[in-house]
Amino acid sequence: MAELIDAKAYAEHRNVSGAMVTKYLQQGMIPSAQRIGRSWKIDPVLADKELAEVLGEAKPKKKPEKKVELDIQNGHQTGTPSFAANRAIKELYAARIAKLDFEERSKKLVSLSEVKLKLARLHIAVRDNLRSVPDRIAPVVAAETDQSRIHAAILKEIGIALEGLKEYDIG
Repeated sequence: MAELIDAKAYAEHRNVSGAMVTKYLQQGMIPSAQRIGRSWKIDPVLADKELAEVLGEAKPKKKPEKKVELDIQNGHQTGTPSFAANRAIKELYAARIAKLDFEERSKKLVSLSEVKLKLARLHIAVRDNLRSVPDRIAPVVAAETDQSRIHAAILKEIGIALEGLKEYDIG
């Protein structure tokens, strides 16, 4: 008979939690275990045999082979990848990079930072043109008393300010 150990030590021996060993003991799955007061004394060799019978661990389980599924559209696979699957993914990414490079060189694709910079410059030009409208129109509006003429003068000056942006070079 081997040396008896407590439930905590047996849990470490089995690589399970103490609660799991307590469950085994309460359900009578380890009949050779002896309760002494509030603690248990367990023969680990005998308890392993008893649990193997109860849990059906006597036969080694065969792991099912993982089937490799290749998702070429998204460029990844599930399961253990094969050499061919990895090569297909590599070719897919190389083709995507080549396409992006071609589109960038043919001016169909521009970098985000370039677009932001050009939009910022355009925004500054619009802001400056519209800010100059009051300076140009103030004397005309101050001298005018007819509301329709004031409206027409303001509209004309805003139109001139915006038309001036046609000459602004974006690219």
